Amino acid sequence: MASGDVLLDIHSVSRSFGDVRALDDVSLQIRENEFFALLGPSGCGKTTLLRVIAGFEQPDSGTVTLDGQDLLPIPPEKRAVNLMFQSYALFPHMTVERNVGYGLVCDKVPRDEIRTRVGEVLATVGLTDKRDALPKTLSGGQRQRVALARAIVKRPRLLLLDEPLSALDRKIRGEMQMELKRLQHEVGITFVVVTHDQDEAMSLADRVAVLDRGVVRQLASPMDLYRRPRSIFVADFIGNSTILRGTYGHGQWMADGVPPFAVADSAREAIAIALRPEAVTLVPEGSEGSRVRGEVVEVFFQGDHALCQVRVGGEMFLAALRDHGDHALPRRDEACGLTWADDAAVPLFEE
Repeated sequence: MASGDVLLDIHSVSRSFGDVRALDDVSLQIRENEFFALLGPSGCGKTTLLRVIAGFEQPDSGTVTLDGQDLLPIPPEKRAVNLMFQSYALFPHMTVERNVGYGLVCDKVPRDEIRTRVGEVLATVGLTDKRDALPKTLSGGQRQRVALARAIVKRPRLLLLDEPLSALDRKIRGEMQMELKRLQHEVGITFVVVTHDQDEAMSLADRVAVLDRGVVRQLASPMDLYRRPRSIFVADFIGNSTILRGTYGHGQWMADGVPPFAVADSAREAIAIALRPEAVTLVPEGSEGSRVRGEVVEVFFQGDHALCQVRVGGEMFLAALRDHGDHALPRRDEACGLTWADDAAVPLFEE
């Protein structure tokens, strides 16, 4: 199968638990050698979908095929799919080498081949020198690598990762994000990761499906999700935004509590618009070109930039301040203006 061809086809999958509809007619296609993310808040259905793919849940309706083969009648252990659990689930009494090779032993792979394959995968994840170590002697990042090595040593067509980095601290999590991306390209396996962490999904994935209450709200590349969200939910969930509900009229956007301001004609049918903080510029009060006037509520220093909350009438706007250097940041209650380009306002057409 060529890279980019459809590997996993999920069609009209639904699953309910009593009155709760965890998955509502979900359809997705995941490509060969793709790093794909299922993103959404707790309870959105992403873990249920992962369990359906893995074989631990049966859908009420719909189909799931892997490379054209119907997966639903196949038990989990017979699928060309591996699931890496959030807890890692390492055997504490086994060495790293035995943990990684355990699945191959269960499959009755010849001993020499097991040793060769385990050695290769330990080299890939950078743990050759830890092959004789017990899990309790490893760091959190090293245990995560052992779990990953155990998952890929069986050479599955598809690797499922359930919140794989949530147990790690922020610095190690960032390092492991880069490591996961490198490994995915190196081993040539399709990865599907479930996460509620938008930064994780956006930095890792080639494409992201955003789920909400069992429904796929949008499926797109990370860049398109951020720059062109279709719904209020996606714009609010992905990154920071100022979201203004209102109506378009005569080239202007009219929202309660905010003076009308010019927008592009693409907002004609929108129910709301979104402004990303980096598109909004804070200027001195009364500056030429200022679209709205407001007062600074709070400033959050975030290293390479500062995020400024500005109250405009009854709404709160966000503006990113970059290249401030040693200059003083705005003060609370300071009057200011805000400006942005006409096409910076992203039209939103769905709730």
